[in-house]
Amino acid sequence: MKLASPFVRGTLGVVAAVVMGGCYTYNPVPKATLGNSYTHREKDKADKLLADVKELSLAKAQKIALQNNPTYIAAHHSIEAARFRLYQAMGAWLPTVSASFKLSESHNWTREPENLGNMISGHRRRTSTFATSTSIDATWLIFDGLSREFGIMVRKSNVEYYKNMDADYCRKMMYAVAQAYNNVLLAIAQRRIAEENRKFQQISLKDTNYKFQAGAVPLSDVLNFEILMNSADGDLIAADYAYDASLYALAVLMGYPEGTLPSHVKFPIELDLNFHELPAVEVYLDTALANRPDLKGYRMQLEAARYQMYQTYSSYSPSVSAFASFGFGTDATHYRDWGYDRDHTYSNRPSFSYGLSVNWTIFNGLARYNTMREYQANLAVADYNVAAQWFTVVGEVRTAYANYIKNVKQTILNKKIRDLAAKQRDLVDDEYRAGNAELTRLNEAQRDLVSYESKLASSYVSVQNAKAQLDHAVGANTAAFYESRKDVKSDRAPGLESIAPDKIGKSAQTVPQTPQQQASVPGPVMKSGVPAARKQAAPVKKAAPVKKAAPVKKAAPAKKAAPAKKAAPAKKAAVKNEAAAAGIPVSPTAPPPGRKK
Repeated sequence: MKLASPFVRGTLGVVAAVVMGGCYTYNPVPKATLGNSYTHREKDKADKLLADVKELSLAKAQKIALQNNPTYIAAHHSIEAARFRLYQAMGAWLPTVSASFKLSESHNWTREPENLGNMISGHRRRTSTFATSTSIDATWLIFDGLSREFGIMVRKSNVEYYKNMDADYCRKMMYAVAQAYNNVLLAIAQRRIAEENRKFQQISLKDTNYKFQAGAVPLSDVLNFEILMNSADGDLIAADYAYDASLYALAVLMGYPEGTLPSHVKFPIELDLNFHELPAVEVYLDTALANRPDLKGYRMQLEAARYQMYQTYSSYSPSVSAFASFGFGTDATHYRDWGYDRDHTYSNRPSFSYGLSVNWTIFNGLARYNTMREYQANLAVADYNVAAQWFTVVGEVRTAYANYIKNVKQTILNKKIRDLAAKQRDLVDDEYRAGNAELTRLNEAQRDLVSYESKLASSYVSVQNAKAQLDHAVGANTAAFYESRKDVKSDRAPGLESIAPDKIGKSAQTVPQTPQQQASVPGPVMKSGVPAARKQAAPVKKAAPVKKAAPVKKAAPAKKAAPAKKAAPAKKAAVKNEAAAAGIPVSPTAPPPGRKK
């Protein structure tokens, strides 16, 4: 079909542009998610998210998640949907104009009674009528007891609610990304510990095998180290799985279609291990209660419930509407007799009317009354939901605050214990090689060192998770903060990075409460508070014969071998180089100095 002229084509083009410009558009989802196959999926820019990323920091991972996580993007579109519902409610203030057109045609036949004296009696007569009717009607609701006003306020509250839900999902997603990211670092550290433990067991197996061949040790000693080496291999398998699973979780949160991170992506080898001195917990509580988006969302639901209750009051008010109508009709009637037109008529029927209408429901079986009471009950529900969420926020902030302090203390303690365990393992290893320690004692010392090394790695990661938990509990850091966040260490207190230091109180830390000493569970407790079993065992302490055997310590040959520990710095440096990409401070889980393959 050809258009009549360039003018017509241009006019239609402008109309089409206006209509299409009013449609809601959004960025398409990754093409891979539209297919039913993973191996034959269609790739697009989402598959190139990490093409140029060599080292993935936590800040970068969170930024990528903000831009690509589909659930977070869906939450953002929910805001737009709520905004359009607000616009719909605003439309009730404007008049409604409608136009109609009707076209009809009718045919009627009549038969004249027969009359012998009349030549044309008994014939048929047909009447044909062609009619059109055109009308334009307008109605305008003038007053409805403020129902429209309250409806608009409900929709405005809903828009704010979805904005807060969008921010709340950002808060939760940032916490989930931080946990997945830290789990990757923990898996790297656990693998490093398992590798160093295997190396120690392998060297010990080699040395013991030489002694067995010389007849110095039994075969059971050789089998002992072989079993422990295989056990370390099992720890490696578990660490590899933990690493892969953590990568999968992180990739999904970042919206990467591959479902795992590319092999060229590495993780930083240094963590932010600064133990911040926190402001008072009251600072965190005030900040959280003023900023938590989920609490704000509950408050918006309370506002919406209040306006919905007010809206029910409008049903007791009359409604007043104005109307106007303009119409134009035509009628053309033809009369036919014996197939000939006998007569015809034509008429036009213009019309115009306007007026007011008032409608007032006086009684409807208490339906309005019970509807009002229903929304009053809904208001009470929303009010108590806000109170419950307030308590939830307070509890989460206090828990996160205490968790951070606990993890910092635990990390410092674990580092001390780890260092002692490393020193003990080195001494026992020297004693075992000199023939002055049992094999079981060496196994215990190595097992303790591996255990405390794992605990230390876990506690370092727990500190990072505690920082993320504080951030999650306070909810002060918005999406804009994460999008502009730099890969630098922050000197601000965790959870308060986006707040200017001059707005944070300088009060001291809150001293944690100490648990009460008296237990509520009954048990065999003496008047002094010391359990009976311990009191009976006390005399053993006085007559301890172990003190007489103390001189053995002076002749301990292990102390003579102690100078070998001077080479410890070289050992620590070697372990640190082997633990590259672990991101967690290393310790001498590996063989002690002087032990070579």
